[in-house]
Amino acid sequence: MYMNSKRYKQIRIFVAIFISITMSISVNLNSYLLGIIAVLVGMLFLTLVRSKTKITVDEREKTIREKAAQLTYAIFTPTIGIGSFILLIPSYSGLAVFSKGEFTYLESLGMIFAYLTLFLIAIYSLSYHFLNRKYGGGGNEE
Repeated sequence: MYMNSKRYKQIRIFVAIFISITMSISVNLNSYLLGIIAVLVGMLFLTLVRSKTKITVDEREKTIREKAAQLTYAIFTPTIGIGSFILLIPSYSGLAVFSKGEFTYLESLGMIFAYLTLFLIAIYSLSYHFLNRKYGGGGNEE
């Protein structure tokens, strides 16, 4: 017996309220173990309930999800790349303020952002190549 998506959303709200109440109690009691257990039990319960739920997704929703993912990638990747560039400029410009070591974390943060940008581009490229081949692209049609 499968439940519909409306009932599943109600159960999700109930579990979120339960976790929130338990987390606030655990913070007040300084019992972080209680909070961790509450989150894990909530996740396990939602996973079990999700396996019994039959959620249908129409073509319109799939298209919206695809467009949202494309737009998110198109905005996030250049933003984090430009941010890394801006954070790396002061460390290589030779300004006296930045050479004294007061803002050394900016260079580290810029490097992390740069690596994250490259990692994101690499994942996108690999997934695009894989999906293009899987769904008949790449010049393999005969």
